[in-house]
Amino acid sequence: MTLRFRRAGREDVAAAQDAYRQIIEHLAATVDYPHWHSENRPTAAEVEQWAEAGELHLAVTPGADPGTERVAGVVVLNHDAPAAYQDASWTIEASAQQVLVIHVLGVSPLFLRQGVAGFLVSGALELAREQGCRAVRLDTYVDNLPARRLYAGHGFRDLGVHTLHYEGTDLSQFHLFERVL
Repeated sequence: MTLRFRRAGREDVAAAQDAYRQIIEHLAATVDYPHWHSENRPTAAEVEQWAEAGELHLAVTPGADPGTERVAGVVVLNHDAPAAYQDASWTIEASAQQVLVIHVLGVSPLFLRQGVAGFLVSGALELAREQGCRAVRLDTYVDNLPARRLYAGHGFRDLGVHTLHYEGTDLSQFHLFERVL
């Protein structure tokens, strides 16, 4: 399968919203490791805001018709970290602009177990290098074992469980991960 990593534009909002909807529905029907279904996120409005801010990125594959694409995976990349990140024992000291933060990485159900999540992580690492970042950081819900394995397999260091408070959710226990570049 041929994948391409790119920043989403306004024209991609509907496809990205649909990808997240499919992911949430799949998680609801199987095992909702990140609790996106129970927390009803990400919302359509959030996806639109991320695209407008230039933070939403896609893994796309050629569609059935010439010149079309299908969204295989989605991820938000920015420099915004929860306040609790300041209390973590990171490997290196770095300003917010020197750290790329990975948020809401998901793979469309039709593309599961085809390397899309790893492709998105690799794309994030490459973007961080292009931006001159010193590290990539993220958090993942404590019960999300597949994500924890994914990031560890890409050289991220697990800093253990930390309490984070996200607006609109009761979830508070997350593993923090860091990859020094």
